[in-house]
Amino acid sequence: LNALLQSRNIKTYMTREDDSYVGLYERAYIANDMNATLFVSIHNNAYYSKYKGTETLYYPSSGSGFNSKRFAQIVQAELISALGTNNRGIVERPNLVVLKATKMPAVLAEIGFMTNEEELARLKTEEFRQKAAQALCDAILAALDEVQ
Repeated sequence: LNALLQSRNIKTYMTREDDSYVGLYERAYIANDMNATLFVSIHNNAYYSKYKGTETLYYPSSGSGFNSKRFAQIVQAELISALGTNNRGIVERPNLVVLKATKMPAVLAEIGFMTNEEELARLKTEEFRQKAAQALCDAILAALDEVQ
């Protein structure tokens, strides 16, 4: 995703590029300090093996204009269209630090369930991960068009 966005001249910042730990409040602080336009956190879900699909989490806000809910709608639509996964929808998550502590529209994209055998097999393929990256890129570009 980072390379795709940079190829479109979008300035990006990765809080990490390996399996090192960066604190949740620190992630939000970095984004706020940089005055980022958007914040995206990318994850894979885990629960009982019967659960599957893609969902996008956001912090509920009462403000008007472009907000995290609208950003989540864009991200979710692009992911479902590109991946063909079960649509688990957008979900309000007011207690997630990286969503509530960021000052800009922020989402957490749950691409698939690692605990579902079928989805784990797809998540392990370069093709599926590249489709997810392209969908996220398209969503971010669409969101930036709406923000500006």
